[in-house]
Amino acid sequence: MMLFLYFIVALLGVSFGSFLNAIVWRLHTHNKITERSKCPHCLKQIAWYDNIPLFSFLLLRSRCRMCKEKISWQYPLVELWMGIVFVFVVWFEWSVVGMVFPIVVLHWFVMWVLSFIFVYDLIYMEVVDSITLGSAVILFFIGGYVVWGGEWFPLLIGACLGGLFFLLQYILSKGRWVGGGDIRIGILMGVILGWKLLLLALWIAYVVGAIISVGLLVSKKKTMKSQVPFGVFLTSATFVVMVWGERILSWYLSFLSF
Repeated sequence: MMLFLYFIVALLGVSFGSFLNAIVWRLHTHNKITERSKCPHCLKQIAWYDNIPLFSFLLLRSRCRMCKEKISWQYPLVELWMGIVFVFVVWFEWSVVGMVFPIVVLHWFVMWVLSFIFVYDLIYMEVVDSITLGSAVILFFIGGYVVWGGEWFPLLIGACLGGLFFLLQYILSKGRWVGGGDIRIGILMGVILGWKLLLLALWIAYVVGAIISVGLLVSKKKTMKSQVPFGVFLTSATFVVMVWGERILSWYLSFLSF
């Protein structure tokens, strides 16, 4: 029974991964969200049987049927990732917390938004405000009711703290240290995590970001003037803290007590 449930959830996840890929391309090219999918190379409309998540990529051998140009590995990887994430959320809620369907749906939504920001920032080094701020508003009201039981104050403090943290850096550096998009991500992180776990997520994002940035500098793949898609680290840290944040804090506090 559980295997069948996971299979259905995985299909749902890869479908939302396909939708994520479509939204990323359409928002960047300023196309209507309701338009049919097109090949990014020849711009010809993709038939439904060439647009089946994962399977079409394999059957077409990663090439467009019309123009024969290579299809980016972004598409199957994002679809596979979302399938795994959707199953993980169900497994986690079922085995660790206790299955509550509204919370599962809410966490699916959060993971989709974080994945969208990750992919878009990684590819285009931009943050889409309509997705980031729109999601923050939705999660503030719905998440505050479903997860926090109507206690919106921790989310409000988290949103203000996350936004101000990056806003101050933006003002002090005149936009050299962080971008305006990071301010909006900070607000979203605060709404998702609350102020306590937000601090942990920021610490993880900065430590991991610094380590990877130093590695890129040493390998000469980046220079001191190169831009870094920091939204990638912020969203990754948010995911980690959502799942393991309380355990990490407990371990850290027990370590300090020695």
